[in-house]
Amino acid sequence: MWPLRSMLFIPAHKTDWVHRVDRFGPDSVVLDLEDAVPHHLKVAARPQCREAIGVLKSKGIPAFVRINNWDEGGRDDVLAVAAAGFSGVMLPKARDVGQIRELDNILAYVEGREGLPLGSIAIMPLPETAEGLADARHLVAASRRCVTLAGIVGGVVEGDVARAMGFRPTVEGTEQLYLASKMVLDARAGGARWPMASLIGTALDDLDAVRRLATRARSLGFSGAILIHPTHVAVANAVFAPTPEEVDYYAGLIEAMAAAEAKGDAAVRYRGIMVDYAMLPRAHDVLREAERFGVPRAGRS
Repeated sequence: MWPLRSMLFIPAHKTDWVHRVDRFGPDSVVLDLEDAVPHHLKVAARPQCREAIGVLKSKGIPAFVRINNWDEGGRDDVLAVAAAGFSGVMLPKARDVGQIRELDNILAYVEGREGLPLGSIAIMPLPETAEGLADARHLVAASRRCVTLAGIVGGVVEGDVARAMGFRPTVEGTEQLYLASKMVLDARAGGARWPMASLIGTALDDLDAVRRLATRARSLGFSGAILIHPTHVAVANAVFAPTPEEVDYYAGLIEAMAAAEAKGDAAVRYRGIMVDYAMLPRAHDVLREAERFGVPRAGRS
């Protein structure tokens, strides 16, 4: 399933939206039981969320669920919505390893109840408090299910993280650069290979701004983007996929290294730089992603 270029938020009680989501092409969907559902509808939204998971499964789209705060209905959310096709839980305001471990145990129970493979449901911590942001590495390391972590990348709309940290968002986003970089480092140091960038603070119709933030996120090491509007999906899918030129570069690098090995060398001059074995894993990663996302090699049909 991983990497995922795009995760599109959909309110968990908007089942009709789920039926139409495939036209936008998201790699995955996050059914939101937290901020996108009115307080008086949260309990009623649970069976609708479970139904939506089934719809997404029939479409071949991985379904994640953002539950409510762990101590404010989150536990009951997990028990109520878990169903076949359920790919992962986004844990909002994740702040301590005890939450992660308790969620891990509950997921093991629901996997058994629903006949799902043990360990198949992922956990995505979403640190939104100063405590959680400071301790993100340990949150991720608390469970093998934490293959991903959500982190903010710029945006001018103030939310939970801005309030927790006290910063004032700007268009440039420099006040958030440290936090974004830290989330990537903490994710990878804790064993989560696929950190996702939350790009929810942008103007809905400013696709250029979405592209700039997505490009920044990719440069920082995020593997995909979490989005709140369907028009942002195509932008994220393009930014987080290899370009044909990148495919050509890395395919050529692999070919150059193979030729060097055949001559008894472990390094070779390639397009003006010296390359060696250290560059090969990245090259193979890019070609695997290109094959998965259908990106051709530049100059090849």
